[in-house]
Formats: sequence, structure tokens, C-alpha cells
Amino acid sequence: MHSQVTTKRGDDGNTSALDGASYSKSHPIMECVGALEETRAHLALVRLAVIESKPDGGEATAEFLLWLMGRLFPIGAACSDPENKHPEYHPRTLAQADIGKLEAEQLRLEEHTPLPASFVLAASNAVAAQADLACVVARRLERRCVALKEAVPAFDAKLIIVFFNRLSDYLFILARNLEGGEHITA
Repeated sequence: MHSQVTTKRGDDGNTSALDGASYSKSHPIMECVGALEETRAHLALVRLAVIESKPDGGEATAEFLLWLMGRLFPIGAACSDPENKHPEYHPRTLAQADIGKLEAEQLRLEEHTPLPASFVLAASNAVAAQADLACVVARRLERRCVALKEAVPAFDAKLIIVFFNRLSDYLFILARNLEGGEHITA
């Protein structure tokens, strides 16, 4: 039987990017794309935890998380083709309006989320802990994107880096919101 997934092309430690070139799996392009995939998977876990726990406003949060996951696909295309060698593979790009929507949702949550006066030591429930973990992963994604920009100076990453920075801020606020005021502080 022929596998639909296994191609064996990566067995030598290299893989292909959207730009058509082959790179070591440790190349900054692959590190960035891998961190993006990891972030998307964590967002999916947070979304499922929100759906299962049914917090106030959970439906809107689940819908927004789905929107976020959708934004990662055009970003992933840009990261996998940082010199834009194949613009035909980038039918949608990240826009300032996407950052605006992310900032607006963060502000909406902040209006309903009193923050503790001291450092948050740990999440107070499982769904908030999932959001905290997604926040940490999103911060790693931001660092991988910065490393990619440093390795490929032609990479137009300005909006992408801003988006990732806002994403981690949003996930931090989401975690606190999901705690419902029950913060564990240092």
C-alpha cells in the first residue's frame, strides 16, 4: 500500500519550502514554519477546551480562535517563501486590518478581565493553562520569525512580527479572562 503522507523526501534531514528550494530541517525557514504549525495546533487545543468548558462568551472566543488559525495559513506561506519568489502562492497576505481585529478582540477581553496586581504564577484552571501554553508557543514563533528575518533580510516580516507580538498579548489576556478572576499569583 502507498502512503498518502510518507514521501521519504525528508529522510536526509532536508525538506522543501514553498519557495521551491530544499533546506535543512533546522534552517530558519523550517524553524519558523514549524513554530507556526505548533502555534496553530495549540490554538486548536485552546479552542476545543473553550468549547468543552463553556465559559461566558465561549462561543465568540471559539469563533475568534478559528479566525486566528485561518490567518496563520497566509503567514505560513510568506514564511515558507520569504523572498516572495512565488507570489502566485500567496493569494492572501496579512493586512493591517488583521492586526486591528486582533487588537480589538484583546481590548474587548481586557474590558471584562481585571488583572491581578502581582505576577501570575500559574493558571487557575485547565483551559486557562492551555491558553498560557499557547501564549508561550506564540512567543517562540515570534522569535523564530525574527530569526528568519535576520537570516533573510529581504523577508518583509514587519506586519507578521507585529501580529505575532499581539497574538501572544491576546493569549495572555485570554488566559486571565478564562480564569474568571481566580488568579494564582506569586
